[in-house]
Amino acid sequence: MPKVKDILDYIDSFAPYDTACEWDNTGFSVGDINAEINRIVFALDITSEVVSFAESVNADLIVTHHPLIFKPVKVLPSDSVLYRMAKNGIVHISAHTNFDFAKEGVNTALCNKLDMNITNCVKTADGAFIYKCVLKQEYSLPGFVNYIKEVLGGTVRYNCLDKTVRTVAVCAGAGEDYLKESKEIGADVLLTGDGSHHDFLDANEMGIALVCAGHFETENPAMDLMIEKIKNKFNAECIKAPQTTPIVTV
Repeated sequence: MPKVKDILDYIDSFAPYDTACEWDNTGFSVGDINAEINRIVFALDITSEVVSFAESVNADLIVTHHPLIFKPVKVLPSDSVLYRMAKNGIVHISAHTNFDFAKEGVNTALCNKLDMNITNCVKTADGAFIYKCVLKQEYSLPGFVNYIKEVLGGTVRYNCLDKTVRTVAVCAGAGEDYLKESKEIGADVLLTGDGSHHDFLDANEMGIALVCAGHFETENPAMDLMIEKIKNKFNAECIKAPQTTPIVTV
């Protein structure tokens, strides 16, 4: 049986933790790093529902993309996620910005999910990666948006440009800051998760389409990639927790 440290070291081999942003709190955060692992639950975020699911299947470890602890913990009530995990001996590992920045990480998973051919990988000034992809067919912008919605689900927001789409810059999650880089690599559109009013205005001025398909929706495929990697490496049962976006759109 693998130990927590074995799994942590393996994640480090394809998504090095020393590449994570300074503000990030990724990696090992709860439990015994030398504990032996039989069953692992995977989720994008740790929530009380995910912990309840892990408890119900007797999981030893939860692996998430987003970290559990970002701010100092001043109070630890008995119904909190941290307390419940520690009490039940459930360990936690996250792979956040290091998995975002990995060449076979979050963006790779999204490109594969959308069946897009990756032609180039561009590293930005802050260490992130933008993937340049070519679609297997040309779309109108509304047609491309409908395709994204069909595959990923959720709600898709975009700026209304008269544009055909064949080349796509991909940065899952919070990639709205990379409009300039996407334009420079010749992309017709930047596909990401988030985007503000001003991001859409900037995109219009640059003449590039901005398609925001949801933070959860664009990053969740990465957990399937993580499961595949861990399952192929270790003799441990891997289960994906049932989880959906916390955002309701009416």
